[in-house]
Parts: sequence; structure tokens; C-alpha cells
Amino acid sequence: MNNLDYQSIFTFRGRAYNEAMAAFPDARENERSALLELLELSATDHFLDTPAGGGYLSEGLAARFGDGLFVTCVEPAKEFGAVIDPSFEVINAPMIDVPLDDGSVTAIGSLAGLHHFKSRAPVFAEWARLLAPQGQLGVADVAAGTPTAEFLNGFVDRHTPQGHDGVFIEPGEFSRLMEENGIEVYTEELVDVPWIFPRREDVGAFCKKLFFLETASEEQVTNAIDETLGIQYQAEFDHWLMNWQLIYASGRKTI
Repeated sequence: MNNLDYQSIFTFRGRAYNEAMAAFPDARENERSALLELLELSATDHFLDTPAGGGYLSEGLAARFGDGLFVTCVEPAKEFGAVIDPSFEVINAPMIDVPLDDGSVTAIGSLAGLHHFKSRAPVFAEWARLLAPQGQLGVADVAAGTPTAEFLNGFVDRHTPQGHDGVFIEPGEFSRLMEENGIEVYTEELVDVPWIFPRREDVGAFCKKLFFLETASEEQVTNAIDETLGIQYQAEFDHWLMNWQLIYASGRKTI
């Protein structure tokens, strides 16, 4: 286990994470699409991606809207965000102190970064400050008590040098944090978003790199995932699915 903050974690392993995403750019498409589908976006929106990592969520937006939608990526770990597409505005800043004006963005998306923050209330307060009236928020992360959480704080924790000490999302937590900050809750639900791979062995190759699993072989990683999460072959599409599950929530600012 570790007591490190988000910036320390991804300063250390952000490069490996980005390399994994570059090698398998379609693996997490279900995860990304499920979040974007919660938001009613148009080409006139100013979208804030936070924490942006290597810009994966923003790339999905660009694929849908081209150059029309203005995207700002906020990434606390500068090295992690070094690969973000320069067509996006990139800000290296803490999540709770973003150098943008009050009410300056019309939509915010956050994908799978919040479980590295022990206190999420200040993050939601900052998002509420940044959102314009009627602005939208969509967030997705690992839920407590799920096989996804077990894998991350179990196998990943044992095999990555820094450990993995995720503080996962409790049921109703996202809704409560939105309501406390004047954001009307539209949805909160647990969603299956399996990762997709051409071959079974790609599961281990991707996850070993993504989570920086130095002390496990690719085969060991694949087998551990199959045991904890499950891996299935989908003959109809000739690909392999790695079970993955996140809790998704969305809302709109009302004050």
C-alpha cells in the first residue's frame, strides 16, 4: 500500500501508463464512451477534462466534434500530461486550484482518477466554481467493494513498486458531493465497461504496462485478471473482453 498523492503516483508511472494506452488505444473505449454518453454536448461547449492524464477522454471528444469544441485538460502531473494533444489547452495545476475564472466552463468530465484522492469534497467544490449555470458534470471511477477494486488494491498493490492504495467510491458518494455543491443529480449507477483486446495475451501485456507491474510476468497478470475479474472470448467480434466495472454519475449545476 502507499500514502502517495496523485501527482507523485503519476510522476513515477505516467510514462508507462501512456505507453500502454498508445499500444492499445481501443482497449478502454467502452469506459470512455459510457462517460461521454452521459453528457449532452455540442460544438459550442467549453469542456474541462480533469485529471486528464495523457488526454484520453479529450481525444474521444475530438473524435466526436472535431475542432469545434474547446477542450481544456487539467493534469497535476506534468510528465503524465506531456503527451496530451497540443490542440487542447493544457494546464498543469492542482485539481483544487485551477487557474480559470468562475463559471468559465460548460461541461466537466473526470474518468478514473478520483480514487487517488483521499478527500474529494474540495475537488467537487472547485468543479462547482468552474461550472457555468446549467453546466454539466460527468464522472466515473472505481466503486468500493467491486472486483475492480479488489484487483487494484490486491494484485496491483502487490506488484507495482509504489503499491496501490485506492480510496474507492462509496454508493451515493458522487450524488452527495454533487448535491452539496448545487449540482442536480441526473444519474448514479454501476456500469459494466469491459476492456477489449484482439488476443487473450494482450490483456496481460496492457495491464502490466498500465499499472507498472514490475514483479509479475504478462502471463501472471493475465491469469490474475482472469481469476479476479474474468476474461471471455467474444466469437461474434473475434476479440477478448476483460471484465471492468465503474460507477458513473452525472448532473447539472442549478445555482
